[in-house]
Amino acid sequence: MKNRTKLNVIISTILLLFIGIGMTTSYAQDKDPKKIAKQQKKIQQGKKKGLKELYKVEPSAKGKIASAYGYAVFTNTGVNLFVLSSGNGKGLLINNTTGKETYMKMISFGAGVGIGLKSYYGIFVFENSTVFNEFLDNGWSADGQADATADAGEEGASVSAAMNIAPGVTLYQIADKGLAAQATVQGTKFLIDEDLN
Repeated sequence: MKNRTKLNVIISTILLLFIGIGMTTSYAQDKDPKKIAKQQKKIQQGKKKGLKELYKVEPSAKGKIASAYGYAVFTNTGVNLFVLSSGNGKGLLINNTTGKETYMKMISFGAGVGIGLKSYYGIFVFENSTVFNEFLDNGWSADGQADATADAGEEGASVSAAMNIAPGVTLYQIADKGLAAQATVQGTKFLIDEDLN
């Protein structure tokens, strides 16, 4: 039992160290206008690819997004080690009425089971201005957890999971290239990326 506790402490320390280094490096790089433009371009490309993957596997989502007040597309990379997991990502929040785009970020750190690297798209759909503005003004923190895991199979087709995470808000999570999609939002915060706006 003591060995397991020590192992958990070591893993926690390593994860926190890497997260701290990553955040420090990211902060330093975000001040360079060329790097900001490069990050913005990457996020725009992620948005296009995320929507393309979603529409492939969930064609009805296209109409839902078009008729919604707004939507957000996040690209996430998460690391899941034993019982600890961490992840971070970038995204774009789009107001369908005005066309305004806001760069966002996501940070997660919580409990998980398994070992591996997870890379996926998270797409929020906001049905009305109230839920959209709440997300924009205050961000969103997920205290609960919902899992929907599926395997893309040998052909590598994408899989998706759709969840109603709050009244008026739907979340789709997509994984491509044969990765498993796990719709887990526990311990995740979504907020405006001040450096990119």
